[in-house]
Amino acid sequence: MSEPIKKKNGDISKAPTPQNTPASVTSSYLKSQPPTVPTIEEGNENKINQTLANNPVLLSMIQGKLGDLVGKSSGYVANLPPAVKNRIYGLKSIQQQQMKLEAEFQKELLELEKRYFKKYEPLYAKRKDVIVGDVEPTEEEIEEGKALEEKDEEDEEEEEEIEEKEQEETSVDKDAKGIPGFWLTALENLSTVSETITDRDSEILEHLIDIRMQYLSTPGFELIFEFGENDYLSNTILTKTYHYQAELGYSGDFVYDHATGCEINWKSKEKNPTINIERRKQRNKTTKQTRTIEKITPTESFFNFFDPPKPPKVEGDDEDETEGGNDGHKDSDEEDEEEDEDLEARLELDYQLGEEIKDRLIPRAVDWFTGDAVDFAYPDEFEGDEEEGFSDEDGDDDDDEDEDGNGEGGSGEKQPPADCKQQ
Repeated sequence: MSEPIKKKNGDISKAPTPQNTPASVTSSYLKSQPPTVPTIEEGNENKINQTLANNPVLLSMIQGKLGDLVGKSSGYVANLPPAVKNRIYGLKSIQQQQMKLEAEFQKELLELEKRYFKKYEPLYAKRKDVIVGDVEPTEEEIEEGKALEEKDEEDEEEEEEIEEKEQEETSVDKDAKGIPGFWLTALENLSTVSETITDRDSEILEHLIDIRMQYLSTPGFELIFEFGENDYLSNTILTKTYHYQAELGYSGDFVYDHATGCEINWKSKEKNPTINIERRKQRNKTTKQTRTIEKITPTESFFNFFDPPKPPKVEGDDEDETEGGNDGHKDSDEEDEEEDEDLEARLELDYQLGEEIKDRLIPRAVDWFTGDAVDFAYPDEFEGDEEEGFSDEDGDDDDDEDEDGNGEGGSGEKQPPADCKQQ
């Protein structure tokens, strides 16, 4: 979501950039104020280039200053006549009134969502009972579901042949209770989530009996994952909570603030899919006794979802970073920038996963289980690829890369895991 635009203080009229200066300004109010930038004589140009080339620190400082000018005001509004500026102030007041109404709309919309969610909850509860096998759907519900699946005659004949083969192959499972592996299958069909699921995760997610959500009293929501009895987890409920800022963003929407997970109690270290355990024996040269050395390292796992990334704390360590020369400071800055980009990507992925489970998986769970929802996943993105000139050959290459990336555990490329804080 968009961040609110902060009011800038101070005089920025000396920051000439074209971002918000109208093209007509050259024949308008600023025509009488030509720029005061001195010209570079022909003979001095090479000397200046040589000086900058021999002084990378100076060049870096100049580039930094120029970068700070991007997006700043050109001073056009500041130089308008008072009567025109007063009209602009009036427009800002009118816009503020509209934004107040927008804030009321968003808050009422949230309350409407909560009110209707209360009506959904009994249906979600019945869905859970059917999945775990506590109740069976009524004849009317079965007939209505069949009617929703009706297609043309050719497709029906093909489906009947497929169903007959499946019945022969899975006849041993006809006495199965409920719908085994319902939520695991649904999660694996949701592409963004499936990329985080490994083989070790799948063994645990087979025991999922429900995924639901609830709204918070403050702006935000909580995802609830309920597990049946299993050999991996001691706690049957895992939660992930997403919090929004109290104030709306510039776009009029709620702005995501942070997420909190829960502690997972694994029944043993070997059952924890978020870590790899390496053991090796070490012999004492004097006593000849042996001992086992154990090394634990974090690894990719869907269950890292419950240990969300957190923005780093800002500390006053600037003086320490400058020690060791300019080259070391430059390398440190580059490393910090890479870490910030990596953290931003992880935060964005974490938020995207939560939103997709809330808005897409939970309401349409049976469609994700059957795969019907996959065809309606990202139609806009596919159309955009075609418009941008992507060929079928390129698409095949992408598919190959995806298959290679998902070869082990269906995990593919993922962001680095957060520090393991699970037990």
